[in-house]
Amino acid sequence: MNNKYPDCYLYVEECGSGETFIQSIRGNEKLNLRNLVKKWIKKQFANELTLDGDLIPKLSGDYYARIMTNGRPPESVVCWTSGGFYLK
Repeated sequence: MNNKYPDCYLYVEECGSGETFIQSIRGNEKLNLRNLVKKWIKKQFANELTLDGDLIPKLSGDYYARIMTNGRPPESVVCWTSGGFYLK
């Protein structure tokens, strides 16, 4: 679709600051939002923080994550799945 974004990626926004993170999803990875968020947390916070509870579909927490496919930009309303979450 475009060359600006990976074909498939996890997009995470810190809701308070607006800071955003993009992490490519490999072709053989399952599009499981919970697992991808947990992997992102581990990479981003070096095991100092973990997911607090479960993902909240369609609602924000301290963070909001979306799986974007087909190279769509983050501002696209079309996404594979999404949900908010908190860290502890």
